[in-house]
Amino acid sequence: MHTKDIFLQTKFCKSSISVKDLLPDIGIEVAFCGRSNSGKSTILNSLTGNKKMAKTSKTPGRTKAINFFSIDTSLNKRIVDLPGYGFAKVSKNKRKEWGKVIGQYLNYRKSLKGLIIVMDIRHPFKDSDISLIEWSKKTNIPLKILLNKADKVSKNIIKNEVSKSNKTLKKLSAVGEA
Repeated sequence: MHTKDIFLQTKFCKSSISVKDLLPDIGIEVAFCGRSNSGKSTILNSLTGNKKMAKTSKTPGRTKAINFFSIDTSLNKRIVDLPGYGFAKVSKNKRKEWGKVIGQYLNYRKSLKGLIIVMDIRHPFKDSDISLIEWSKKTNIPLKILLNKADKVSKNIIKNEVSKSNKTLKKLSAVGEA
């Protein structure tokens, strides 16, 4: 079975707005994280071949919960779509609340086995991204960087940003190439 075929079986499991409401902490989870409006949900939709799997919007902060998607029938292999960090069109208190829930998920979730940090190629490596990369390194959670929205820039800009990103990652010595 091809990797892409695995994602075609993906099913929505649950949305959680609090830590006590999360799915049981078993199995394997890979979380998609990144700044608000970086395209995390759109990538999940693309991977699964279902444009309606994860809700998307042009408005930053559309994802308001930790969303779980099962990629197998046993529900033990999951993709997790986290709310974005940074700017969102919600109150300061709501952003603080999200930050607390996301922090607890990242710090205490035993089934979290990997992170994919999604960055807008036009605005990569903001302070919040670098903090997450450094956290990943300290906690030994494997990490990949996905530069998104490459369709919005020229091939030359893509080439330059990928090169700059690889240099930044080497300085941080956290992960391989972008």
